[in-house]
Amino acid sequence: MKRFFALAVLLILGTLDLNTQSQAKAVSCTTYFNAPPVSGSHWPADAEVTVYFARNMFTPEQREALLAALDTWNVAEIITRSGVEFVYGGESDDLVNCRNCLIVRRRQVHKRDRHHYALFYPVLDRNGFLVSPWIELDTDTTDPRALRGFMAHEIGHGMGLWDCTTCKKKGTIMNGFPGINSDNGLLGPSPCDLETVRWVYQKERFVSDRAMVTSVSRGLWNVPFSSYLFLPQRQGE
Repeated sequence: MKRFFALAVLLILGTLDLNTQSQAKAVSCTTYFNAPPVSGSHWPADAEVTVYFARNMFTPEQREALLAALDTWNVAEIITRSGVEFVYGGESDDLVNCRNCLIVRRRQVHKRDRHHYALFYPVLDRNGFLVSPWIELDTDTTDPRALRGFMAHEIGHGMGLWDCTTCKKKGTIMNGFPGINSDNGLLGPSPCDLETVRWVYQKERFVSDRAMVTSVSRGLWNVPFSSYLFLPQRQGE
């Protein structure tokens, strides 16, 4: 099974960052060493997430870097089997409030919070799934490569990954960043990031299937809900 997974990584990650490919030959993932811990929230399986960029906050080159980060995670779905797809929705003047929406904005993040260069703000439904979170990138992060790295990192939070500052260098996109205009050695998820996300969504599907069987056996159906919960706990780098 491990050989099959490693081969799949090698085949799929041909379109991802070269540093990521170099790790794919032997996948042995250890949490807090080369694999990030799991966070408490993520997009629901098979969600089509519409991504908006705040109007007039990114140059065309920077926008292409952000879109490249989204494409990297879209390609990775072949391995993670999350079913989550990111679709660019254009520019927006304000925060969006719709299911499976994400907006990317700018703010002076590091000046207000010396521990982070970017932040992911989750907004969850009652089941703990993301609904309409937003990402804030520092206004001083202007280098396209750095922006791509930060974006890939923050998207990782939405895929159920937590920060891993103790992980070895280039072990995970969820590692720390050395500066406001520097990447952390990766521009997309590592093999261990992908394996962790794959586990997150395998677990979700297993729990969902069991809940459905239980509901049907009891003659019940899941009722849609509309109450959202904003979690003040910020995730980011």
